[in-house]
Amino acid sequence: MPSSDRDTEQSPGVFDTLLMPLRLPGRVVADVGTLAQGVSELVVCVRAMHQSLERVDERVAKLESLESAVGDMMKGLREDLNTRMVAVEEEVRGMLPPIEKMARDVSKIDGLLPNASDGPLTRLKDTLSSGS
Repeated sequence: MPSSDRDTEQSPGVFDTLLMPLRLPGRVVADVGTLAQGVSELVVCVRAMHQSLERVDERVAKLESLESAVGDMMKGLREDLNTRMVAVEEEVRGMLPPIEKMARDVSKIDGLLPNASDGPLTRLKDTLSSGS
C-alpha cells in the first residue's frame, strides 16, 4: 500500500471533514428532541399529580366539615350529659336525708329486737335438731 492510501484511510476524508460541523448540531437536535419528549412526559405526570392533589384537597375539605360536625355533636352531648349529671346529683342530695333517717330507724329497731340466740324459735330448732 502506498503511503498516500494509508494517509487517506487514517485521516478523515474531505467530505467527512466538511460534514463534521453538521454532525454536532444533528446530535444536539436529537438530544433536544429527547429532552423535549422527557419534558412532555413530565408535564403529563405533573398534570396527573395536580388532579390527584385536587381530589385529595376535596377529601380533606369533606373531612374538615365532618370534623366540625362531629365537634358540634360532641359539644351538644357534653352539655346534655352535664345537665343530666347535675340533675342526678340533685336527686342524690335529695335522697340522702331520708336514707340517713331510715338507717337511724333501722338501728333503733334492731336495738329493740330480742336476742335471737335464746328465743322460742331457737329452742324449737335446738329441740328438733338434737333428736336426729
